[in-house]
Amino acid sequence: MAKSINMCVRIDPELKAQAEDILDQLGMNMNGTINMFLTQIVREKRVPLNLSLNTEQNVMSDIRISRQERENGIEGIDARKLLEDMKKIVSDAEAIDNNADGKAVV
Repeated sequence: MAKSINMCVRIDPELKAQAEDILDQLGMNMNGTINMFLTQIVREKRVPLNLSLNTEQNVMSDIRISRQERENGIEGIDARKLLEDMKKIVSDAEAIDNNADGKAVV
């Protein structure tokens, strides 16, 4: 990364603490997670969230859309880069699993 900037975000303290606890268990931190989220937005050219009211109709619609995306691929995705990213995720997960204290070895 060439340069970085600081961002200021207002978050409920309890929500932040709960998220940090989960991220800590995964061997991650808030900064890295936010960077991953923003990278995914840029890569996919969409916000990677599934927003619904959880009705059965919405869930079935989401399943159909997900299935169609898997079959057709997502426009703008470099399959080789995606495969490299997936291999890195698996490698990181294995490193966490193999490390006694549960922290990622980077």
